[in-house]
Amino acid sequence: MIRPRYIQKHLSLLIGIILVFNCNSKSKGNSQKPSEEVIIDTVHEIKKHKIIAPKGNQIFENSEKLYKLKWENGYILKAINISECDNSNTDEGIYKFDKKIDSITFTNDSFTINFKAVENCCSEFLCEAEVINDATLNVIYNAYGSQCSCNCLFNMSFKFSYYNRLDDIKVPKTNIKNVVLNNNSNSKIKFDKIVR
Repeated sequence: MIRPRYIQKHLSLLIGIILVFNCNSKSKGNSQKPSEEVIIDTVHEIKKHKIIAPKGNQIFENSEKLYKLKWENGYILKAINISECDNSNTDEGIYKFDKKIDSITFTNDSFTINFKAVENCCSEFLCEAEVINDATLNVIYNAYGSQCSCNCLFNMSFKFSYYNRLDDIKVPKTNIKNVVLNNNSNSKIKFDKIVR
């Protein structure tokens, strides 16, 4: 004769196995539908957040380089000023002024680097900066836009302010010793008050 405890024990085991298989098959069946929905939602999200191309001359806000310049080095790229191209200065003589720093001027709370660069007449510029080699300020301008059949000499100025909050937490600003344009060693000058 079979004991009731034996039947009950095996019946409980059998029900447990059935439930496990039943749950696994349901979760497998259900897991595919949500993942398909997630993929559809993700594709839908990509369509909503289209990348917007830059327009005009602008500072490359929130770039990694500018973030580090502020929070690690203590400087903020506050403003840029870039001259218009009037197509009147297209002779070969303009190239001797390319990537030449004209002046660095200082005030109590900022400094401005003025320079010239030869680029395509139809260029617009996306601008940023970084400190490289521990003490060199690399002023960066990226030309973009349409390509025309001429080049222009652009006058540019980048104004930097000091991020004084680093002083509040006793973190010293980077002591800038040199300045370069677009990491071009030929443009390197000492970080002094100069006017040429």
